[in-house]
Amino acid sequence: MRVVVNLAPADLRKEGPAFDLPIALALLVASGQLYAPVLNGLWCAGELGLDGSIRPCSGILAIACQAAEQDARALAVSADDAAEASLVTGLLIRSASTLRELVERLRSGRNGAHQRSSQSAQPVIQKSASTSESTHQLLHLPGQDLARQGLAIAADGGHHLLLVGPPGCGKTVLAHQLPSLLPPLDREEALEITRLHSIAGLIRGKGQLIQQRPFRSPHHSATAAALLGGGAHLRPGELSLAHGGVLFLDELTEFPRSVLDQLRQPLEEGVIWLSRARFSCRFPSRVTLVAAANPCPCGWSGDRRCICSELKRRRYWGRLSGPLLDRMDLQLKLEPANHDSLRRSMAEESPEQDPTFNAASIRRARVRMRERNPDGLTNRELNAEGL
Repeated sequence: MRVVVNLAPADLRKEGPAFDLPIALALLVASGQLYAPVLNGLWCAGELGLDGSIRPCSGILAIACQAAEQDARALAVSADDAAEASLVTGLLIRSASTLRELVERLRSGRNGAHQRSSQSAQPVIQKSASTSESTHQLLHLPGQDLARQGLAIAADGGHHLLLVGPPGCGKTVLAHQLPSLLPPLDREEALEITRLHSIAGLIRGKGQLIQQRPFRSPHHSATAAALLGGGAHLRPGELSLAHGGVLFLDELTEFPRSVLDQLRQPLEEGVIWLSRARFSCRFPSRVTLVAAANPCPCGWSGDRRCICSELKRRRYWGRLSGPLLDRMDLQLKLEPANHDSLRRSMAEESPEQDPTFNAASIRRARVRMRERNPDGLTNRELNAEGL
């Protein structure tokens, strides 16, 4: 008997191993080995091995979210993907290790080990020490109080930040502290961030929501596809993987200008569109961008150790376009701390006691900002009318 499999709509390209399981179930129905009514309202996704085993595949959480939005009755997945799929509220999960096991459960009406149909059964997002400690303080770097204040302002209003300074002045250390100053993720944010990482295949087998705000730091040799997303199989790039968190671009001037200029629109709109000949997809990209750069090629501009000419400095900063720099709301110049400033800073009271520099005060500012701004926008996202 010849069986023709039709994946509609025909004009939409289908790819990936997740279609193996639904095709197999359809063939069992066509051959009379499975009654069609048991598949009513059932979504399924999984790769089949030659031995009949059901293997995990990427993007299960995204599939589960879409199934719930379409009022699906249940979702059938591999046993390894069951925990991840069960993160979605109001969706019954049928899991199995083999096709035979799944068919037997469909016939008998039995479920797999993972099922969740109510909000009360949802897993609790456990906060790590860095995100749950309301009194987390911004690390005190002697002689860099202005930079610490700029970091606190960036955390308050979601502003993009450019740190310019010589090697060893603390640019990277400061950037790594920003996620711990941001407010903790709520469930909706955690689900969206975890969904993006699921599409990228980064959380397979973990079965829990991402607990911390992302911090992504791509190397300056990253391609446009790696930074923005794309590739043969469209997947989110570093920009979207940092959604809801921080994208840190160290050695900003070493990134290709053509790649950096493609960040301008996503940073402005908070989403990025990836287009192909027959289709396009949209990934969220609401990030706080923190960039770090040396003041000149040698890194010691303004110091007697500098060996760069004025022409070299102009060429160096000419690698960055004006429109990109316009999107950096805060641009701070860090100076190397000398011995006098270090002694004076150690003698004075520690700025760590300043409530401006702790996570609790920043969270209170964020609460006031959400109450004041329309649609919960950050200060950076406000347009002229909102201001």
